[in-house]
Amino acid sequence: MATSSQSSVELGSHEVKDYICNACEDQNNVVTSADFYCKQCERLYCGNCIDPHGKALAKHTTFGRVEIDKWPVSKKVVDFLQICDVHKDHKIDQFCNLQKQLCCPHCVSDQH
Repeated sequence: MATSSQSSVELGSHEVKDYICNACEDQNNVVTSADFYCKQCERLYCGNCIDPHGKALAKHTTFGRVEIDKWPVSKKVVDFLQICDVHKDHKIDQFCNLQKQLCCPHCVSDQH
């Protein structure tokens, strides 16, 4: 899984980058939106970085944004799903069998 996928908001912009190009991030520490995912490398690439990757690793399978359902889940989504709805500064890490719901440690002490 591409572990460097993360959410980022550029200063002065309303654009949220849900997937970040791993090559740009590694080479220049630059936040560039990814347009492709390589299944074999498990890395994300922008339009500029996919060309050198394709030339060097022509047999690799890449998926563009039109096939985003084949990409790994973005860090933005994972982070969102792990945060407690009630206690926004806590992660969900427990399950209440009685009420059949996920909870954070504060929910457990408050309600369960």
